[in-house]
Amino acid sequence: MNPIQILIVDYGSQYTLVIGRALRELGVRSVIFSPEKANAWLKDNHPKAVILSGSNWSAYDENAPSLPKKIDLTGKKYVILGICYGMQLLAHKLGGKVEQEHGKKEYGPAVVEINTANPLFKNVPKKTEVWASHGDTVTKLPKGFSSIATSKGFAAMSNKNNKILGIQFHPEVAHTKEGKKILQNFLNLSGCAKDWDPKNLIKEIQEEVLKSVSKNKQKVILGFSGGVDSTTLAAILAPVLGEQLICVAIATGGVRAEEFEEIKANSRSAGVKNLVIISAEVDFIKNISTTIDGEEKREKFREVYKKIFEKEIKKYKAGFIVQGTLATDIIESGQAGKSAMIKTHHNVGLDWEARGISDLHPLRNLFKYEVRELAKALKLPKEVYERNPFPGPGLYLRVVGTPVSKEKLELVRQADKTVTDIIKKYNIQKEISQIIVALLGINSVGVKGDERVYGHSIAVRAVQTSDFMTAKGYYFPQIVVDEITNALTKHKNIVRVFFDMTPKPPATTEFE
Repeated sequence: MNPIQILIVDYGSQYTLVIGRALRELGVRSVIFSPEKANAWLKDNHPKAVILSGSNWSAYDENAPSLPKKIDLTGKKYVILGICYGMQLLAHKLGGKVEQEHGKKEYGPAVVEINTANPLFKNVPKKTEVWASHGDTVTKLPKGFSSIATSKGFAAMSNKNNKILGIQFHPEVAHTKEGKKILQNFLNLSGCAKDWDPKNLIKEIQEEVLKSVSKNKQKVILGFSGGVDSTTLAAILAPVLGEQLICVAIATGGVRAEEFEEIKANSRSAGVKNLVIISAEVDFIKNISTTIDGEEKREKFREVYKKIFEKEIKKYKAGFIVQGTLATDIIESGQAGKSAMIKTHHNVGLDWEARGISDLHPLRNLFKYEVRELAKALKLPKEVYERNPFPGPGLYLRVVGTPVSKEKLELVRQADKTVTDIIKKYNIQKEISQIIVALLGINSVGVKGDERVYGHSIAVRAVQTSDFMTAKGYYFPQIVVDEITNALTKHKNIVRVFFDMTPKPPATTEFE
């Protein structure tokens, strides 16, 4: 492969890996390193461009992460683009001023007015909608810099020769309408050429895993949920590992209706030779029902999950465990660079007790839409690559604010099937990236058959997104809202139905 053309310096933004994803969409490879590792990498590598990510830090904080010591700020070696915190850091280090001004904070959609003469904004409308997420702002530009976009303050800046640029908003996220065009303009300014083909990725993943596994003939265990990620990973590895690959699916008690029929079908589509199903509903309910806190529930799910896999590792004398962990999971788990922990993921950062076991995450740099493309390339059925995501802990995360029980899980399971069937009836499933049906711990008074009832509340949440780092709430047509509400409240214990359209951020996709 050709040398990497773009270095992304990770300052802990939730969107850092999204930058890499956006560049791959444009056909250009990149590497992502913390400032310390980026400094070491720059000693022996010569990129065409450097991108500085966003962060939850303020550039003027005493211990805020800084620029790599080896970075060249003359513009002679490569073009630099600072995004959000990256722009603020450049301004702060080059003599400008960064402050927190209440009236200039921006979170979510914003409109910026740009200087269309600047090559960074070539063919971009003078006014365009962007996605912002910042409390600080550049209030004074460094010497030699000029403003090339404004919103509530300076929205973008550039030096005289356009070798050092800063953008206050996030061009990498889907909700910045002209984001791809802006990033393509940056690639053109940097002289980057296309060097990444997703079709090659399947072979790269196979080679990566074989490089670890080929030294011996130990079994390789894959955590198999039957979802897009694990099915695609199984389909990639099954041809090269054959009988060595053991796919383990766990009946946690938190699966949806008819889920295991789908799991079995998807394992066959992936060419899996060994599918092992472990029944553990009693253990999961017993452990998780002791708390109503979302993060604690994830931790308790993780405890049982780990014990089961430890047992299977020992049983098969496995040397490797492979999981379909995505970039989103790693980011939210706080395992990507210096990103903040949003929620625990049951299969990220596990410390296996078994000696010599290696934990492999071949999809760790990919996002959901990219895995769907791999599934298509592998000619998996559309039921796989169009499948809505479902969290590992499953319905345990959809009993919210009240202790989990077998009865409540069953109620949510049936409510989920009811909503899913209605969505399919109206053929709107392709408009929705993920559907969440949850039981809320809010009992309230209702009237059924002229009698007072005191029953449960169900929340229905649908989102639209390309990468699950940001998302818009989906608004159901009124006819669908009415049918869902009527169908759910026919259940004797369901009194109210709420529809949640909160975007991400500030909400996350799931309630817990």
